[in-house]
Order: sequence, then structure tokens, then C-alpha cells
Amino acid sequence: MAHVLHCSAPTIQAIELGKLKMSEKLAGLASIKTGINLAWLLNNDVSKPPIDTNGKAYTKATFEEFQAVNHIRQTPTMENEVAIYYQEKIIERLHALLIRAYINDEMDLCVYKLSKAFDELEKQFHVIEADRNAIYFNKRPNLEAEAKKDKPLSWLESIPGFCDVLDLEEKKKIAASGLKPYSEAELKAQNIKSVYLNDEGQVIVNRFSKSKPINLKPKSKKKK
Repeated sequence: MAHVLHCSAPTIQAIELGKLKMSEKLAGLASIKTGINLAWLLNNDVSKPPIDTNGKAYTKATFEEFQAVNHIRQTPTMENEVAIYYQEKIIERLHALLIRAYINDEMDLCVYKLSKAFDELEKQFHVIEADRNAIYFNKRPNLEAEAKKDKPLSWLESIPGFCDVLDLEEKKKIAASGLKPYSEAELKAQNIKSVYLNDEGQVIVNRFSKSKPINLKPKSKKKK
């Protein structure tokens, strides 16, 4: 587990023995790497059985599946899809919240509490003014050239641009890391027909046959 989470064995042991509280960052990494439910980890109530990211019982098969597709999950393209998924879900919740506040004549109180919550979150995740402007998108002829220079996001100017901004940031991530989406041929060689996100935001692997195991490895490493 220390190897999976990129930390020391004593750190894992201290967490297991209750001597060290698991950080939110480490818990988030554990959820991505192993498929364990993040809320279950952070609640730290071992009297309740562990569940996966989909809210179902956590099993050894869940762990093995997430280990198999972990490198796909962490590619810039798949991370882009995950960001879009959560953006849609959060927007849905915000819409419902604002509508209910409107119905109950509590809009001012609702917006005040949302603003306080966003202040705390922006502080925690080091959000800057350029990030707040990132949803505004204005088509320009030299847009991709500007993106390659990694300029601040303050030049973005219209609200439907969330996905466009993500696409530009994805290109920069791919260029910087060299991590590219797996090709259809590479997936087929590993017995994978397709990889997609379900309605719960979980990475789902479609196999050609269940008889062959999945054994994807980082594309940067060459087979011996």
C-alpha cells in the first residue's frame, strides 16, 4: 500500500494503528488508486464496512480492477472527462440548491453560505483570480498558440467555455508529460474493448473476453 500511495511504510502503519490521521490529500490519492470511497475513508468509522466509489461493497476485485486501469484513469484525457463529469454533477446540485432557496425565500442566506464555503475551498486549493476567470472563453485565432505558452487564464471570456478550457489544459498536460491516450490497438492488445465513465463517475472497463487478465502498464516504460 505504501508503494501504491507513494509514501513510506511507517506512514501507512501509523494510520492503520490510529497514531496518524490520514490527510485529505492522501485519502484522495487512495480513492483514485484503489477505488475505495473517499467519504468512507475521511469519516474514519471502521465499524462500517468499506464501500467503493460507486457506493457498493468494497472487494478484492475492486482493488484489482482499479490497479489494472489506474494508468488510464490518470492520463490527461481521462482526467479531463472526470473533471467534466464532476462539473456537471456540482452544477446540478447548485441549480437544485438555488431553486429551493428561491422557493423558500432564502436566496440571500443561501448565497452567503455558498460564498463562505467557496472562500474556504478556494483557500485550500490555492485558487487565484485567473482560475475564477477560466470559465470565460473568447474564441481567438491564436488561442492554441497562447495555450502552448502557458499564459494565465485571464483571457478567457464566455461562460460556455468550461470544456474548451479543459481541452486546452489537456493539450498542455499531454505535451508536458508525454502521457497520451491509449490507442484502440493498444487497448485491444490488453483485451480491453473500451474504457468510459458511468453515471457515478467510475471508470468502467469493457472487455472482449473475461478469460484474459488486464495488465496495463505506463506507456513510458518499455517491455523487457
